[in-house]
Amino acid sequence: MNSWKFPPASVALLLSALLVLSACGSGSSPAGPTPPPPRPVIGVTQSAAIATFDSPFALAFLPDGRMLVTQRSTSYAIADGMSLVTQTGVVTKVDGVPASIGVLDVKIAPDYATSGMIYFTYMVEDTAVDRVGRGADDPTLFPQRVEAARGKLTIVGDQVTLSDVQVLFRQNPAIVSLPGSGEPGGRMTFSPNGQDLYISSGDRQELDANFLFSLTNNIGKIIRIHPDGTIPADNPFVSTAGALPEIYTIGHRNPYGLTFAPDGALWESEMGPKGGDELNVIRPGRNYGWPAVSYGNNYDDSPIPKPAPGDGYEPARLWWTPVIAAAGMIFYSGDVFGDWKGDIILTGLQSQGLVRVRIANGTPVERQRVSLGARTRDVAQAPDGSLWIITDGPAGQLHKLTPVF
Repeated sequence: MNSWKFPPASVALLLSALLVLSACGSGSSPAGPTPPPPRPVIGVTQSAAIATFDSPFALAFLPDGRMLVTQRSTSYAIADGMSLVTQTGVVTKVDGVPASIGVLDVKIAPDYATSGMIYFTYMVEDTAVDRVGRGADDPTLFPQRVEAARGKLTIVGDQVTLSDVQVLFRQNPAIVSLPGSGEPGGRMTFSPNGQDLYISSGDRQELDANFLFSLTNNIGKIIRIHPDGTIPADNPFVSTAGALPEIYTIGHRNPYGLTFAPDGALWESEMGPKGGDELNVIRPGRNYGWPAVSYGNNYDDSPIPKPAPGDGYEPARLWWTPVIAAAGMIFYSGDVFGDWKGDIILTGLQSQGLVRVRIANGTPVERQRVSLGARTRDVAQAPDGSLWIITDGPAGQLHKLTPVF
C-alpha cells in the first residue's frame, strides 16, 4: 500500500507558516529598518548673552523651561542670591532666600510637581564659633561654612518667593580659610530613586591629612542624607563611634561636579592643586586620598606623593594635567546634541569651555573639547534637550548652545 506524501510546494508553505507562528509565539516581530547612528557634534554655537549676573554659580531648569540661577559674589554683597530666569532673559529675584555670602548650587526636588520644593547650598559667616583653619590668626578673616537647605518655591505673576526654609546640613566646623574661594564644594545631586541627597563638602583649603581624614568633621567629604535631612541607616560610618553619620566618603579637595550616570553609578569631578583634576566614581566608605596623595603638585611645584596601587586610596578614573578646573558636570540625556547622549559634559574654568567624556565598560575617556572663549562655570540640560551654560565672573553670562553637525 502506497503512503500519500505532501507535494514539495505544500511542504514549503507549511514550513513558512510554522516559522511565522513560532515567531508570534515568542513575542518577537519582524525587524524594522536599523536607525541611523546619532550625528557627531563637531562644535557648538552660542547665543548672545541672554542675561548677565554677578558671579553666577549654578543653574537648574524647572519643568516649564524657566531656570533658577544662583550667584556667589566675591564681594559678599549678594542682593540677588537666586533668580528665576526665562529663556528670553527676564530675570526675577527670588525672595526669602536666607542671608548669605553667596548661594552655590540649586536643584529641583524629584517631586517638585507636587511639592514645589527646591534644594540649595550657600555660604555663611559664623563669628560665634572658635577660630579654626589656616587663616585663623588673621583678624580680617572670619569663619565660614557651607549650609544646605530646602524651601517651597511659589511663583505668582512676577512674584517669586521661597518659604518654609529648612536647613538640612552644615559644614562642621566653620573654617577661617585663606583669602580666595575657600574651596567650598557645595554641589548636590539626588539618587535616581529620589530617596537620598548627596552633597559635596570641600576641604576649605585645609592641608592636614589627619584633619581631613577624621570622621569627627565633615570637611573634605561627600555627604549623604535623606531629602528631609535625616540620616540613611546604611551610611558607611553610622555605627562608627564618634563619626558624623552623614559622611559617605572622605579625602576630597574641591568637589565641584556630582551626578549619577544612567547605570546608577555616582560620579564626581574634583579640582586638583597644580595639576591633577580628577574624575571619580564615588563608593561608600572610600578614602580618595587628598591631601596625602594627588595627581598634581603643590602650587610652589613641590611634589605631592602620587596614588599607587595598594596605598589604600581610591584611584581616580581619569585625571587632567594641566587642569581643566572642572566646575560643573552633567550626564547628557537628550537627543538634540546627537552623539553626546549618555556622555559626561563638564565645564572648565581654566579650559574655558566644555569637556566631553565617554564611558566605555566603566572607563572614562575624553572625547572632545569645545572652546567657548570664557571661564565656564556651569551647564544644564533644558527639558527639550538643549544645553545652557553660565560663564564665570562679576559679569557672568547666560547662553544657550546649539550643536554644529
